[in-house]
Amino acid sequence: MRRRRTRGGRFIAGLAVLAAIFWLVGLLLFVENIPRSKPDDTLTDAVVVLTGGPGRINRGIELLASEKARELLISGVGADVPMRDLISDNALPKSRLECCVTLGRAARDTRENAIEAAGWAASRNIVSIRLVTSDFHMPRSLLEFERRLPQLQIIPEPVGTKSITMGRWWLRPDTVVLLAGEYSKFLAIRLQLAFTRLIMSL
Repeated sequence: MRRRRTRGGRFIAGLAVLAAIFWLVGLLLFVENIPRSKPDDTLTDAVVVLTGGPGRINRGIELLASEKARELLISGVGADVPMRDLISDNALPKSRLECCVTLGRAARDTRENAIEAAGWAASRNIVSIRLVTSDFHMPRSLLEFERRLPQLQIIPEPVGTKSITMGRWWLRPDTVVLLAGEYSKFLAIRLQLAFTRLIMSL
């Protein structure tokens, strides 16, 4: 009886170690493949900015001002945050703000960002978007957006995070915690999607 319990315990421990190894390898690959910003002159119908990180809204405004797109959605804006707190008076002409910039106030997380953007895009017959968010957040954002907007062309526009140094990131505890948490969320969505496809195929 004890031997069976010992073997069972060893088996479970072995599975745990194997799972940890797979998770660690996945984390390394995730960080290695975080998209970097690169010039892209492709024109899209709209720019969608996900709030929550520095530089994101400014990048969206720059893209709209340079006519890379005709409309801008800033998703995840607080209920009481006015336009002037997000976009300075000299960043865009008033006429452009009134016609072409939408503040989305319904979303509280990445999943809800995608749901909000899907409804907004459908109401405007938008078929292509440029998605703006932090570089480390882009993989998970693309999963959520491609899941809920499968018919749209989505061009990633990653914004570098100045507070994160990717070189030798494993030596910085705060960076490790951030990237490990983001990878775990990304992995959870991947597994959820795979499980959903499996159920639908049965």
